[in-house]
Amino acid sequence: GSSKPLSLEYLADRLDVDDPVWGFLIRDQAGRMQGFVTVTTFTNYQRTFRWDSQNAAAWEHDGHERQREMRDGVRVWDRDNQLARGLQNSVHGGDIWNEGIVWPRIAEISLLGALGCGKALVSLVIEELECMRATGKCNYDYVVLQATDNSIPFYESMGFLRVGAVMQDEATLHRQAQLRGSM
Repeated sequence: GSSKPLSLEYLADRLDVDDPVWGFLIRDQAGRMQGFVTVTTFTNYQRTFRWDSQNAAAWEHDGHERQREMRDGVRVWDRDNQLARGLQNSVHGGDIWNEGIVWPRIAEISLLGALGCGKALVSLVIEELECMRATGKCNYDYVVLQATDNSIPFYESMGFLRVGAVMQDEATLHRQAQLRGSM
């Protein structure tokens, strides 16, 4: 499948909400931007979110081809759930209605655009994260990202592997609780 461009609203929201947020950009010799990447602390806004590579729901939106590639070992993924367990056991906390559930030991990379310079940008971020002095807001053990179908081979070539994440819809949970309460 092809990926669609990121909306200005998404970009503005990430820059406004994420804390800390930093990154890099690359320009060509004429000064035209060729790519940029942001890094922040991983945050989610669902109480039921969890890392789980062995839950079938984590892969239910994959097409048959992607599922076959994972089954046949073409795609690199967290088959033994070890990475998902490490991520899930990482310190996290917060309020979904305010700052979100913050995972202070997990950095999230967003490669927001790269015209042939993606590998350089991601490598630069990883190098910077490895050299970063631990502070109250920056002390990362893991790096995560969201990959489009087209970018999975790129990230695999850089050593990343797919990890499952699942959550239940909050509205569905609310309806289920109401039904249980009315019985």
